[in-house]
Amino acid sequence: MPGTTTRRTQADRSATTRAAFAEAAIDVLIEKGWAATTAIEVCNRVGVTRGAFQHHYDSLPELLADALHRLYAQMIRAGHPPIGDLAGLIDATWDAIGNPRFKAVLEAWLAMANDPGLRAEIGPVVAEFAGLVNPDTITTILTDAERRDFFLTAREAMLGLALGRATNGGNPLGHERRVLSRIRAEAAALDQ
Repeated sequence: MPGTTTRRTQADRSATTRAAFAEAAIDVLIEKGWAATTAIEVCNRVGVTRGAFQHHYDSLPELLADALHRLYAQMIRAGHPPIGDLAGLIDATWDAIGNPRFKAVLEAWLAMANDPGLRAEIGPVVAEFAGLVNPDTITTILTDAERRDFFLTAREAMLGLALGRATNGGNPLGHERRVLSRIRAEAAALDQ
């Protein structure tokens, strides 16, 4: 019928609001860091009251856990072709870790390390991400100890580069390209 609009359900509106809260929380984490990520700042960005926040989340850590979970899901759905070799695994890992939005993950990890209450809320979500890059779960590519050890070394180097970016205003460090080139070259050599 022309001129008729479909009315969204309460569940649709709630899901949209929760997504907006999560995106705002990620944005604040990236732009201002952990200490500036407050429920009030997130509410201001979403354009809602603190009461709306409390309707959707019991606490700021609950929101941050939801936001990180959504961020991980976005990283997984990034549209990568299936990974078939070590070089592809390295590239996919760097695509996630080197993403500017990964700074939100780093902020949460560092804050969680010193706050047992936060660790209880966010710890399971961090474990979810760790499972994505755990060499013991990537058995089709990391078929022997040499490949697993190489991936661990490469992953830790890439995490260091991501931390360097986070402390450098989101900009790559001067040596980033050389490090990544070396990692990719060694991965390709192991693939042969």
